[in-house]
Amino acid sequence: MLKIRKAFFRLIDLPSRWGYSLADIGGWAIAGRLQIVLPIGPVKCGKEIIAGVVTVSATDVARLLYGGDSPERTCLVQRILPQETFNWQFITEPAQGIEVRLADLILPVNEVEEFEHVNELLAFGGKPARRVGRRTNYDWEHMLVDVLIEVITEGLPRTQEDFFKLMLDWFVERSPDGDIPDASTVRKRFARVWWWLQEKL
Repeated sequence: MLKIRKAFFRLIDLPSRWGYSLADIGGWAIAGRLQIVLPIGPVKCGKEIIAGVVTVSATDVARLLYGGDSPERTCLVQRILPQETFNWQFITEPAQGIEVRLADLILPVNEVEEFEHVNELLAFGGKPARRVGRRTNYDWEHMLVDVLIEVITEGLPRTQEDFFKLMLDWFVERSPDGDIPDASTVRKRFARVWWWLQEKL
C-alpha cells in the first residue's frame, strides 16, 4: 500500500516538535538557517505573474515570529522569492502586498529533517529521515573546493542564497551542454556546509 509522506511542516507546529519557542525558531530563520515558504495565489511582480510555493524573508514576517503564537496573527509581505530562482521579486499587484497569517507559514520537510539532524533535535520528537539518494555525474567535490577557496579569499557571502548562487555559477561556467543541478538539489546538499561556515568563520 502506498504511504504518502508529508511535504511540509507548519511553522507553528515546530515548537512542540523541537521543544523550543517560536521566537527561538524565528531567530534561526532570520539568521538564515531555516527557509520559510508560503503557498500563494497569482500575484503580479512587474510584468510577471507568480503563483505557487515561494520563499518569504524571515525578517519580513518577524512580527509574526515574535508577536506570540496566535495562528491568526497577520502581516503584509511585499517581496517573494520564487522557487528555482535567486532573485527577490517585489509584488506590484496587489500594491500593498499579500496578507499572511502565522498559520500560513510552512517549511519543506527535507529542510526540517536536515536541521534536526545537524542540530541533534530528534530527541524532541522528530524521526530520522530515511534518505534514498541517486548518483549524479556532477563534479560536486571539485565545485566545493573552488567555492571554499573563493570564500577563504573573498569572505563568506552575505546570505545563504548568495552562497548557493556561487555553486550554481560554478556549474554554469563549466557545463559544456548547459546541464546544471537544480537549485533545490544544491540547497539540500549544502545547507549544512553553510551553517557550519557561519559558525566557524
